[in-house]
Amino acid sequence: MAGDDVFPDRNMSHRDKVEFMLEREGWALDAVPARVDVDPPLPRYAYTIGFEDRFAFPELCLFGLTPVACRGLFGLVADALAGGTALPVGAPFIGLLDGGQPCALLPVDPGAAVGLFPALAEHHVLAGEAPDAFRMVQLAWPDPAGALPWEPHFSGELAPVQLLLGEPPTG
Repeated sequence: MAGDDVFPDRNMSHRDKVEFMLEREGWALDAVPARVDVDPPLPRYAYTIGFEDRFAFPELCLFGLTPVACRGLFGLVADALAGGTALPVGAPFIGLLDGGQPCALLPVDPGAAVGLFPALAEHHVLAGEAPDAFRMVQLAWPDPAGALPWEPHFSGELAPVQLLLGEPPTG
């Protein structure tokens, strides 16, 4: 591998890159660029492939951050799960992010959202399963003041980039 190249061959197909990451890490990340040609615009996002197989935990998606930031946050979740930590789904919690910042893992309906996750759908089809044969949660992250996207004081500047697919907690 040359210098800072992640993949041994830059001309690898997208599927080969996913397979390479799965073999190397046990899970893969797919990043999707923002789409400004739709109304409303769709912010950039990333999602995992292989979390269910590796950790018996739902796949993750995250909206509005760079692929590198998503990789770091997905890595925090992977490390916590590999270490035996049981992460709550649905309710905000503290302990994953630095500085006592809250986050939440919100359930996502795979049937309604499968079109956003083509590499994950392909992974399941290649395994002989339905394209939406996965569980998924959205990692919701706080604004600089520690507010989560469904809270009334969440940053107005960040609201458009953190599209919520998952159902926010009630109460």
